[in-house]
Amino acid sequence: PPTTAPAPRPTCPLSGQPAPGGKVPQRAALAIKVGNDPGAWPQSGLDRADIVIEEPIEGAMTRLVAIYQCNESAAVGPVRSTRWIDDQMLPQFGHPGFAFAGGIIPDEALVHAAGLVDLNFDRVPGAYVRTSSRYPPENLYTSTAALWKAMGSGTAPHPIFHYGSPTEAGPPVTAATLEFSSSYSVGWQWVPSLHLWLRTVDGSVDRTAAGHPLHAANVVIERVDTVSGTWPEDVNLALGVHSITVGSGPLVVLTGGRAVSGTWSRSSTAVPARLVTTGGTPITLAPGPTWVELLPRGGFVTGSLTLHDG
Repeated sequence: PPTTAPAPRPTCPLSGQPAPGGKVPQRAALAIKVGNDPGAWPQSGLDRADIVIEEPIEGAMTRLVAIYQCNESAAVGPVRSTRWIDDQMLPQFGHPGFAFAGGIIPDEALVHAAGLVDLNFDRVPGAYVRTSSRYPPENLYTSTAALWKAMGSGTAPHPIFHYGSPTEAGPPVTAATLEFSSSYSVGWQWVPSLHLWLRTVDGSVDRTAAGHPLHAANVVIERVDTVSGTWPEDVNLALGVHSITVGSGPLVVLTGGRAVSGTWSRSSTAVPARLVTTGGTPITLAPGPTWVELLPRGGFVTGSLTLHDG
């Protein structure tokens, strides 16, 4: 008798994992700016994000943008201010909501110019809470439920990565170290039993405020040029760091216990980067959470990548 092939199982657009309850939530992506200086550690909610982007900023440190669509988190933070790079990276997610805690006037103006849904603390203060357990400015938190309620449902984004069974050739790797500056480094260690990469910061396991170690199924390391901004970003009058993500550059993708080398290329801020191997084959990621590391390769901030063969 004739047979009918089962319908493809719905998958989350930003992680490639099975959709919760068999249905992709009909809501826009939600981006939340999270602090990453020592006063912000440990953060909340990063383990629930579909994608996390790590961005260099002034002071030889980084900040994070946690992107949610399928998953939710009851607490995310501490929420910090926007930077120029956010308006370069977030339009690729369609028309996402962007939650942040203010910023300098030029950076805030770019949020509107980039077509993002402005969920600034000043605009929707009811979506945020202040905790008494931390000192300002590291005491501002929010939740995905409160932010989605403030912005409305929106439309689910298109995938920005190709997910499946990684088949690209690459050397087995047990650990990778990313040196963003002489005072800050990030490590990723392969855990075969979990089939995930464990994140470390300055040599220590990076954990959430709830004590959960941060893991990723994939780590996309894009080497980017950086230039100094023209406006002071903080009270110390430090100029911002602008990571150039339109164009192309070297790439290493950590996935499935291997390091796949290649190139990233991006034609505009409205589209995701195209990730290909050195031979030109599109790179496939393992389903699961992905961290994007914008690792400087020159200019205002320097960085380096060290791979240790397994």
